[in-house]
Amino acid sequence: MEIRYSQHLQFKLWTRRIPNDLPERIHRESRQRYFNQHSVRHIAVMETLFQHRRTLMMIAYDQFPDHVEIITIHPITKTQVQDRVQSGRWSYE
Repeated sequence: MEIRYSQHLQFKLWTRRIPNDLPERIHRESRQRYFNQHSVRHIAVMETLFQHRRTLMMIAYDQFPDHVEIITIHPITKTQVQDRVQSGRWSYE
């Protein structure tokens, strides 16, 4: 399946100095998948090496029949993930 990067994501990769291949790698390899009930977007979370340390990163993406568009990426904590699941904002996929 084709993976596309939104303009917003491209800007965030540049401003946060995130490697360009990281969003696609998170999408491919993540075992933590959620659905955001508020933004109506899919979420993938994965621990990765970022700025010389292990960091939990999340991507938000839209899934279409013929492609995936990754919207954004940013670091997230385990507590933030747990809080979003417990509040019902995120549900497991």
